[in-house]
Amino acid sequence: MDGSFVPRNNIEEAILLLMILLRKVTLNRIEWDPSILVSGDLMILANQLEELLPGTIHRKERFYALALCYYGAGKNVEALDLLRKLLSNREDPRHVPSLLMASKICCENFSVTKDPGVSFARMALENLDGRCNQLENMANFLLGVTLSAYSKLAISDAERVKRQSEALHTLETACKLSRMEDPVVLYHLSLEYAEQRKLDAALHYAKCIVKLEVGSNVKGWLLLSRVLSAQKRFLDAESIINAALDQTGKWDQGDLLRTKAKLQIAQGQLKSAIETYTQLLAVLQVHSKSFGSRNKLFKDKRDQIRNLEVEVWHDLAYVYISLSQWRDAEACLSKSRAIKLYSSTRCYAIG
Repeated sequence: MDGSFVPRNNIEEAILLLMILLRKVTLNRIEWDPSILVSGDLMILANQLEELLPGTIHRKERFYALALCYYGAGKNVEALDLLRKLLSNREDPRHVPSLLMASKICCENFSVTKDPGVSFARMALENLDGRCNQLENMANFLLGVTLSAYSKLAISDAERVKRQSEALHTLETACKLSRMEDPVVLYHLSLEYAEQRKLDAALHYAKCIVKLEVGSNVKGWLLLSRVLSAQKRFLDAESIINAALDQTGKWDQGDLLRTKAKLQIAQGQLKSAIETYTQLLAVLQVHSKSFGSRNKLFKDKRDQIRNLEVEVWHDLAYVYISLSQWRDAEACLSKSRAIKLYSSTRCYAIG
């Protein structure tokens, strides 16, 4: 058409062709084809789904696809609202993928949703009724994780123990269904045992995780070292961290180095802890400079690094306080203030 946009390369031409096809779908000139919606930005994809005329795709499919887009874009509350609409009596209250997804969102955003998602996971299990082992495994896993979160709300000890016992049972069921081959299930099972102070069982499953993942995941190493630390086996825990540091790139060493410093403090090795914290701060400085010049896609990573750096300065301040090196402690707290103006931990340390 006159005055229209002219593509400068193959990618722009491909996008233009897809937009023309999408317009024809919207005008009901051609049939709906899901492959037309190709997008690298989930919110753009969500907008395209919302612009489709009613009847182009089924309402249930639209709600679920939109919920996935919002969830992938970090808009968890909006995604949960869409899933609740889908699971209403007017739509499909027995839609298993939506029940599982709603349970997962509730569990991950418990502080916001105020709902651990237990009811969604239970309904998913009831509707599956043994028809799919993989989905049943996922439903048991989510039920275990949500029950673990739910137990923390219990008013009485009896109710808390009951929920914790049920959480362990469902996580063990998920572990059996996955044949001990799902590291995520093993991680949460080990974590639940650790939280209930059943440390021998927690240690067993933590070792299984590291063996299964061949030491490729930092979370597995950290869990194993922390369980050993809970057993007062500080030397063993530190050796685990050192092994993890040898197998991990510098980009993933933040939590490992902080844990190592805490283990050194537990053993009374305060000077060694200071050296470890200094090494960690150097790594974080490299991270900050690397992500500082990038675009908004790295905002979450930058915020994570800044929060960790603040916590490290606080840890270091407490080490200096224990050594009665007041000026050094105050210098650490001023560094923390330069990064984050308000912090209850820093106020406590200053007091």
